[in-house]
Amino acid sequence: MTDTTHLDHRAAPTGLPTFEELRAAIGTSGPTDAQLTAHFTPVFAAVAAGAAQRELDHELAFAAIEYLRGSGFTRVRLGRDYGGIGASLPQLADLLVDLAAADPNLPQALHGHFMFTEQHENESQGAVSEWWLAEVAAGRIFGNALVELPPSAGRRPVHWIDADPDTVQSAAATGTTEVARLSGDKFYSTGAIFADYLLVSAVRPGLEEDGPVFAIIDARDPGVQRIDDWNGFGQRLTASGTTTLDHVPVQAQRTQEFNVPTGVLAYTVLWIVLTATQAGIGTTALAEITAFVKGRRRTYDHATAETPAQDPLVHQVIGTVSAKVSAARQIVRGAAAVVEQSYVQVRGHTDLEDPVVVQAHTRANIALSEASLVVSELILDATNQIFESGGASATDASRQLHQHWLNARTVASHTPLIYRTQAVGNYRINGAVPPFHSTARNSVSDSTTTTGA
Repeated sequence: MTDTTHLDHRAAPTGLPTFEELRAAIGTSGPTDAQLTAHFTPVFAAVAAGAAQRELDHELAFAAIEYLRGSGFTRVRLGRDYGGIGASLPQLADLLVDLAAADPNLPQALHGHFMFTEQHENESQGAVSEWWLAEVAAGRIFGNALVELPPSAGRRPVHWIDADPDTVQSAAATGTTEVARLSGDKFYSTGAIFADYLLVSAVRPGLEEDGPVFAIIDARDPGVQRIDDWNGFGQRLTASGTTTLDHVPVQAQRTQEFNVPTGVLAYTVLWIVLTATQAGIGTTALAEITAFVKGRRRTYDHATAETPAQDPLVHQVIGTVSAKVSAARQIVRGAAAVVEQSYVQVRGHTDLEDPVVVQAHTRANIALSEASLVVSELILDATNQIFESGGASATDASRQLHQHWLNARTVASHTPLIYRTQAVGNYRINGAVPPFHSTARNSVSDSTTTTGA
């Protein structure tokens, strides 16, 4: 795969609605659904225009990311006081469905950006939150590099090495405040290749028992290498893959805390993005198979009509798929409303053991676990069922109808549904609070035979 670190892909989008136009049109009130739809419909159309070819050519959507940046999509959720327009979380979920229908890779590529912006806006961590939100308002995009493969896979853990006093003094003399350097390897760095900044986890050697620290680094620092080597069978263009760090500087006031109420809730925002992506995948699958059926003349001797478009059996397939896709969108929006309420509920509460925090976390986690399960089942079934209406011709690889199922299956594999459904069942039966974090971890076993993530 190609190392894209050295390339600057920024280009000003032309002929598309701008963020400034959106902000002016909305005025001082929050945006309506109609305003958001009118503004972003041509943007998503521009994103969709090259999506199929990008998939065939394995071409990352740098231009499409600039369309989103210029139109204000990456700051649509940001409050007006911070320089955004203050869309609600359900409104963002709706827009993510539409973006996923245009290109399902892009909502997932931006999941870290939305997750951690939500965290900083709802619970300030002082200077780092002020800086982060100002950068989002300026159109900057944040990615993350948080996941590591085990050392048995030949990868280096990311270590935080405190800067020596001479380095700190030298940095201060030039107006910077370097406090540490990071070196090591990350994988599953979703969206990293598109990002201006990366949120990275690291451990201090000898202090591993204290847990990780989290720092934000400049993605274009010479010590950062971002490699497009994610090799899944679906969602192949999410700008994921390996991120290597070699003596990358960490500036003072560029660290953040995860073990806070809004850090816990950030994971439910990730699940909103993933379920919205599923719903968008279903939306495009439905549109493409419907268009295919409308124009199809070939049928079977035992068909119930002269053409597929007139066949009641085909009507049944398309109707069923349509119902599943429509239901998925409504489930996503409803679950997003629960998460938004949970963020409001935890304001002013900073202790993870506070009953208010536990209740808010539980409501959001259960709602999104249930939504993830149902939406995944709906869309996996819908993207499989579309082939019932098209016959063997629908399997022509050039039509890419198979890609919808591959993408949906890949998205469904994030935090496997078996663990989420178990958590829901344990809560319903025993009142067990779901885990605060759902990160993957490497086994503590001494086995050296496991090399997967």
